[in-house]
Amino acid sequence: MKHYLILILCCLGLCLISCTKSPEVNNIPPVVIVPDPVPPAVVQPKFVTNLGSMWAFANESSGVVLSDGFIYTHNDSGNPSVFFKVNPTNGNLVQRITVTNYPNVDWEDITADADYIYLGDFGNNDGIRKDLKVLKISKAQFINVTSETVNVTAEAIEFSYTDQTSFIASSTNNFDCETVISKGDFLYLFTKDRGDYATRVYKLLKTPGQYTITAIESYNVNGLITGGDYNAQTNEVVLIGYSSGHKNSFVYLLSNFTNDSFFSGKVVEKIIGNSIDEWQTEGIAFATTDGNKLFISCETTTFTKAELYSTDKTSLGF
Repeated sequence: MKHYLILILCCLGLCLISCTKSPEVNNIPPVVIVPDPVPPAVVQPKFVTNLGSMWAFANESSGVVLSDGFIYTHNDSGNPSVFFKVNPTNGNLVQRITVTNYPNVDWEDITADADYIYLGDFGNNDGIRKDLKVLKISKAQFINVTSETVNVTAEAIEFSYTDQTSFIASSTNNFDCETVISKGDFLYLFTKDRGDYATRVYKLLKTPGQYTITAIESYNVNGLITGGDYNAQTNEVVLIGYSSGHKNSFVYLLSNFTNDSFFSGKVVEKIIGNSIDEWQTEGIAFATTDGNKLFISCETTTFTKAELYSTDKTSLGF
């Protein structure tokens, strides 16, 4: 009888053990499946026509230029050293061009002349950079290449500002820059002044080397300039930007100026955004030699994904 009692007790013990969940198993976290990132819904802003999305490859499109029949654009800091050849009719990717000998520290704008592409590696949000430069890239390295990817090398046009004496980090510094235009033998940089909401213009030789540059002009744009372009046929400059928080996006048209005193002639502004939606307009380029049509690009926000737009002077009231 004793043996039967022990056997019954053992069986009961085994049952209790098997019915009790292991604390280790109980602590295993559930598997969480993270979906692929989904772009925000496309919202149609005012005064522009949506040509197509660049979100898949240039979700932080920070500059655009039309050259040899194609749009060229790029991402900014934190991205690979790649710029993109894009179909100007629909925003589709045509070619990825990798710069192999310089990183993308903070590429903020792009411009071109007959023989070169220029990438502005001068983004300087905190005002502390001492390695500001424009990358000069010969088109001969890629212009006749039909492959989907191509590698190129660049030369550096390095510079510093004569009027910057402090490199203490500040969110309201006046030494950020996101705009470069090409005019003749020179590049012109328009600053994104976070401190006084003005822009200052600096003149930079296209010859690779090291330069110290001084502002040649300034203007109170009451906002943050993020991109620009020059039209040699009409002798006009367009600038794009926004106010604080990527609100109230605007376009400036500068005309009837003399030489490189860009703000000495007629200055017209058009507000294309509003005070509610975060539309981070970053790039602008002339789309036709007569200067009538324009391309605009933006970075991805909750308002819209990175898009390529077109507009014209009539729509903007210029």
